Amino acid sequence: MPEPYYPFIRWSSEHIYALVITIVIAALLLFFGSKCKEKARHCICRILACVVALQFISEFAWRAVSDAYGSWEYNLPLHFCSFMSIFAFIALWWRWRPACTLVYFGVLVGSIQGLITPAMANGYPSMAFFVFFIAHGLLLIVALAIPVLIGWRARGYDDVKALLLMDTYVLCIIPVNLWLNTNYGYTQGIPVEGTLLDYLGTAPWYYLWAQLPVLAVFRLLMLPVHDKTEQ
Repeated sequence: MPEPYYPFIRWSSEHIYALVITIVIAALLLFFGSKCKEKARHCICRILACVVALQFISEFAWRAVSDAYGSWEYNLPLHFCSFMSIFAFIALWWRWRPACTLVYFGVLVGSIQGLITPAMANGYPSMAFFVFFIAHGLLLIVALAIPVLIGWRARGYDDVKALLLMDTYVLCIIPVNLWLNTNYGYTQGIPVEGTLLDYLGTAPWYYLWAQLPVLAVFRLLMLPVHDKTEQ
């Protein structure tokens, strides 16, 4: 039986509550986690990695039996945030530096946009609403946990490397979208109105014009987490 349709209203009380809950959970976890010893922080990261993995598997299991997002080609784990979830698990579990770098920059600039301007199939109290905010909220928590709990620090041209990896995703997903007639990574058009992409031309060219603004934001994000021992 199809789930009833509940239109999502940006900056509604439900949207604001979801953002506030995400921020409060992130703040509490990072505050108390930062007070722990190294062994405890390592354990917290492993637990958080398991939560990310459980959420990822549960989401796409639900998508497989739900018609919220349409047919199978629209329910593949090919969105940018899906890849961020995979790299978030790798960063938390193995502390692999390239994964930490990509998740920190990619989530704080890319995925966090989803929390502010959600592109979802259904609003509160639908399952799609909860799945969306749990997934994106977890990514935000992981991105902040990488410098706070793991102790990762940005070095050299980490911001440029992260941007190049994100560009690689865009270039690889364009032919996939043309083949499946989908819009992963939003290379075929903007997901919703009211985002930065509205002012950067048409898809997929807005990603080209976004390079310098994104790199500037990346450079600002490096300031609080820059490795001070680097010469």
